Amino acid sequence: MTIHKLESTDAFVAFDLSDAQTSVGIVRCARKILQGGAKDLARSTTYAGAVFGFRVGGASAGINAQGDARDAAIAAFVEELTPMVAGGRFLVDAGKGVSADELAGLAGADRRDRRRHDPALLGAGAVAAAGAALGGDLSGRTAAIEGIDATSLGVARALEAAGVGITAVSTPKGTSVVPDGVTASDLAAAHSAHGPDLVSHLGVDVAPAWKVFGAPSDLLFPGSKMGALTHQGAEFFGGAAVVPWAPIPVTAKALAVLRRADVAVLPDFVTTAGPLLASWPTGSPSDADLTALVSDAIAEVIDGVRGHADGPLLGACYRAEEFLGSWQDKLPFGRPLAA
Repeated sequence: MTIHKLESTDAFVAFDLSDAQTSVGIVRCARKILQGGAKDLARSTTYAGAVFGFRVGGASAGINAQGDARDAAIAAFVEELTPMVAGGRFLVDAGKGVSADELAGLAGADRRDRRRHDPALLGAGAVAAAGAALGGDLSGRTAAIEGIDATSLGVARALEAAGVGITAVSTPKGTSVVPDGVTASDLAAAHSAHGPDLVSHLGVDVAPAWKVFGAPSDLLFPGSKMGALTHQGAEFFGGAAVVPWAPIPVTAKALAVLRRADVAVLPDFVTTAGPLLASWPTGSPSDADLTALVSDAIAEVIDGVRGHADGPLLGACYRAEEFLGSWQDKLPFGRPLAA
């Protein structure tokens, strides 16, 4: 892991594999972006590439700025990173605190398929992973989504299309448990109108945000932040599988708790790989074909590790590490799990 510090502004890029010709990741902006979190995000992306046989490294950038200094800092980041993006060294997407429009100056230098930004691809991949983990048809199952936002709405739509009832959702404002289910369109409308306060507009009482982990459901989709599902929250989940919709939401202690309870914890670097898989499609696939490509690739990996003696998450780690060992002299230290 190496840290590249920018000269034009207070920003950095964490590169997981220093000798990788291409590294992929996001940039976040806040008053202070911690390098530790950036390193964790970079490691998750490294494993995502490896588990699907891509010779790419993970990377993650941080811009330390707020208030009146924010816009100038992002503009400086874009200008300084343009040669690196044009050369394929670092291919960057917007993370928290940065919009895709603010990175528009890098778009012309980035040769990846722009459809990778569609939340539907992320949703299709995550739901395909859930289906593979549970052995096929998800119709009639129920799901809780931890952290409803514009991205996880893609998961909600994919769940609905698969016949899964969305019976609990949360935001930082609280949890709504809806036994009869809530539609993806109602969630989208409530999010558009009320943002995180959408939980107060679903016609049910609002419980504390952590209650989503104990809401009755077959599937739990966590992803509001890194380490969102701790061992305390894991104690309350009584379903069949945990399916991350964003990077590294499960802590190492939570994994241990869930393993003891015989809950399948799926690897975030597989369930969230839709945008990565859509970046370099072969030929010119239609939108439907691209979605099918993503879903099939993710389902294939999960199907291959779901019965692993050490669980699907570690099984996928072993698969990624085997590929990394084929082109790296030394494996990166540490697996993609929150502390």
